[in-house]
Order: sequence, then structure tokens, then C-alpha cells
Amino acid sequence: MYAFVMRPESLPKSYQEFILKTGPVAEPVYKVVRECCRGGPVDLTALSTYLSNKRNSDLINLTTNPSIIPCSVIHPDRASCLAQNVNVVSSTFKKTFPLYFSLTFVPFVVLRLQKVIYWPLYFLFLLRFNNFTET
Repeated sequence: MYAFVMRPESLPKSYQEFILKTGPVAEPVYKVVRECCRGGPVDLTALSTYLSNKRNSDLINLTTNPSIIPCSVIHPDRASCLAQNVNVVSSTFKKTFPLYFSLTFVPFVVLRLQKVIYWPLYFLFLLRFNNFTET
């Protein structure tokens, strides 16, 4: 992420596009963070254009050379960092769980098909046998 934020020219264009598409932060915010970390002037017009259609944009008050970018700029749609983190974890889970599931469960079922089929039958047999012996 350091290379993406501070030296994006060092990464392949496809990787940059992937991070922008899947990441929780917009491109204008990355540019503002980059300039702030480098100690340069922040482009407030581009940032205000981005923030103009977001919630809570009237609460954001930046100077030309801020020492730090506040959370309200990084995630303007959420009031707290905790809510943003929960949202990011939830969306990441929704994106990655199907892939993880298909890469772990499907091979397990295919490679151990006999055990997968016979285990429920064995369990039902035990239940049936226990009910039979009690009466």
C-alpha cells in the first residue's frame, strides 16, 4: 500500500486499477494523502469537488497545507472509523468468501466423496440404533 499511495508510478497500471476498484478509499483522497505526506500543497478544489456530493461534507474544514488528513475526508459517508472498518470487513468477506469456499470445500468433497456420503448415513444409523435399543 505504501507503493500505491506514495509511488503509484512504480506499480503496474492494472494493479493500480484493481486497488482503486476494490479499495474503500476514492482516488482523489489518495492524491490528497500523497501530497500531505510529501509536504506539498493539497489540491483543495479536486477534493471539494469529490466531497460535494457526500454526506457530512459541510463538516470538513481543510487548510491548504494540512498536517494530517482527517478521517472525515478518508471516509466521508461514515461518521466513525469503527463503522467504516465494519463496512470494509463485511464487503471484503462478501467478496472473498465464495472464492475461499470454492477453493477449500469443493476439493474436500470431491477428494473425500466416500466419507462425505457415508458420514451422514453412519450418523443416522447410530441415531436409529440408539432409539431401537432404548425401547
